[in-house]
Amino acid sequence: MSGRPRGRVWMAALLAILAGVAGGAPDAGAQEDTRPNTGRISIGAGVDVPTDYYFRGIVQETTDYIVQPYGELTVKLWDGVPAFGDLALTIGTWNSLHGGPTGVEGSNVDPKLWYESDFYTKIGWTMLEDLSASVVYTAYMSPNDAFATVQELALGLAYDDGKLLGPFALNPSALVAFEVKGQADGGDHQGVYLQLGLAPGYTFNAGSTYPVTLSLPLIVGLSLDDYYEFGTGGDSTFGYFQGGVGLAVPLAFLPASLGAWQVKTGVSVLRLGGNLRDVNEDRDRTEIIATVGIAFTY
Repeated sequence: MSGRPRGRVWMAALLAILAGVAGGAPDAGAQEDTRPNTGRISIGAGVDVPTDYYFRGIVQETTDYIVQPYGELTVKLWDGVPAFGDLALTIGTWNSLHGGPTGVEGSNVDPKLWYESDFYTKIGWTMLEDLSASVVYTAYMSPNDAFATVQELALGLAYDDGKLLGPFALNPSALVAFEVKGQADGGDHQGVYLQLGLAPGYTFNAGSTYPVTLSLPLIVGLSLDDYYEFGTGGDSTFGYFQGGVGLAVPLAFLPASLGAWQVKTGVSVLRLGGNLRDVNEDRDRTEIIATVGIAFTY
């Protein structure tokens, strides 16, 4: 999945996305079912429009438009007691559509636009109410044949510390990913990746119709074994640091029967480590990435 460096082009697609959503709203005179989804099956989907696309610090595309739609379906397999929690199965897809050299403008096979299509399946377990664990299988694929398929098995752990710290909650998380086929860095050996994260945040006007949620995500990406070696003969433990600020606002004018919709935007700073800085060629060691998007759950 090693990409090719290019210059950055800003684009604006949020108005078109919002217009499409608003156009789908039902007649205000119709009677709506405002009950939440209480069944065993839930769905979520959305689309993000970033200015640049880096996968764990590895540049993929920085030119022209980048549109990233995604969707998933979750089935609750088991309702547990608080000590043992719930067990759920999630199946999803994440995609990246490019207008630049890794997409429409490049010498890629059809469909040129479709640079990446990921399939993942996850078993998630919530225990002790606030602790969650997951096992995730992901296949990173390229419909336009820009890179070879990479398969990965990951173990995740996250803790909601809101009950302990209240508005100062950090929401720590960790992910360890093992490449089982192919290499994301295009190197000689399958690697092991470690991601550590914090996600503090605060919701302003929580009781209002349109609360604003502020998030401050922080991520460190590390190589535990050959994840950032890029065929150079040496691995770099520190991959990247990424931190930023995000804002999300619900689209409360849409009826609850259509799910919970929100618009979101964010800006993050990406700081690249040694091997990543070198293999990304003419990219700066520090990159600024902006994103707008829309998402729903039901």
